[in-house]
Amino acid sequence: MTDWTRVKWTEAGQVVAQAAEDTPEEKEWSLAPSAYFTHLRAKDRRADAVKFLALALPRLEAVAWAARAVRDIKTSAEPKPEQVRALRSALLWVSDPREPRRRAAHEAAQECNPASAECLVAMGAFCSGGSIAPENCPPVQPPRNAAGLFASGAVISAAAASPNMRAALDAALDEGARIARDGLEAGQ
Repeated sequence: MTDWTRVKWTEAGQVVAQAAEDTPEEKEWSLAPSAYFTHLRAKDRRADAVKFLALALPRLEAVAWAARAVRDIKTSAEPKPEQVRALRSALLWVSDPREPRRRAAHEAAQECNPASAECLVAMGAFCSGGSIAPENCPPVQPPRNAAGLFASGAVISAAAASPNMRAALDAALDEGARIARDGLEAGQ
């Protein structure tokens, strides 16, 4: 049994399969997700651990984790107003994940540099579920892994903009593991 109560997967390989990449087989894939995450961190594979965790968590938790990480990681540059709006829209969606807030996150993301952490986390909120087509068009579902991939990109992008990427990733990974174990409510 795993100590990650918020993760529905029982084996690491199930999570890795969500990445939709041609990934080499690893003997550790039969491990519980929390054990594989620990393995990645022990091997100093922080970026892989971020991506793995973002795909292991349910979409709401993945986006919440990424939004909080983007908010909490101190970067060397002051965020632009459009980045502040995109991050705020993602955090608002996390606090109340209704359709108008999901759509607002998409609108805010469109105003940002697409590589910014704030844009990525807002896109994670938008791709968390519901149609990604314009409201007056037939529904189009996002790929199942899109929210997790955007969330992981947001965490890595924010950490890369910090003065100490390793420390920023370690702090984000610690918080993400806590969310996987305890859920969102325990550490708001």
